[in-house]
Amino acid sequence: MTSLYRLFPPTIHPMVVHFTIATVYLAGLAGIVSLFYRKSDFAVKSFLILLVFSVLSVGAAGVAGAISGSYLSHVPRSAVHILHTHKDYGEWTGVFAVAALVFQGWRVWKNPQRFQPSVLAVIFSMAAVVMVSAAGHLGGTLVYTDGLGVHLP
Repeated sequence: MTSLYRLFPPTIHPMVVHFTIATVYLAGLAGIVSLFYRKSDFAVKSFLILLVFSVLSVGAAGVAGAISGSYLSHVPRSAVHILHTHKDYGEWTGVFAVAALVFQGWRVWKNPQRFQPSVLAVIFSMAAVVMVSAAGHLGGTLVYTDGLGVHLP
């Protein structure tokens, strides 16, 4: 499997993760807007579409993180805990994004003629926003404080 990883550049994770951050944030925003602006189906449809992209991009960011991590020859002792927490927050981002998609998808499937936002989906979407923010903060700390991934082969 390691040889397959070498098909991608060591910088694949930072290349992919920014799309993840954008879609998760936009899904959260669309979810909040859909709760307050019910005259049009645009916000709630956007919410659903952005949740799909969020789930897909969180998965892609996780795979890209594993690929980028395979290039690391040494992780400083001070960064080990931060790296594990960064990964955990990324996984929680995915869990919350999937939960939001399930609740919103259920709401739409239950009544396809009338799109309505699911309050639970919006809550889980906001939890995903918090988790991706925390993961991003720790990822930035790993790069800018610990220099992880800066000097790769």
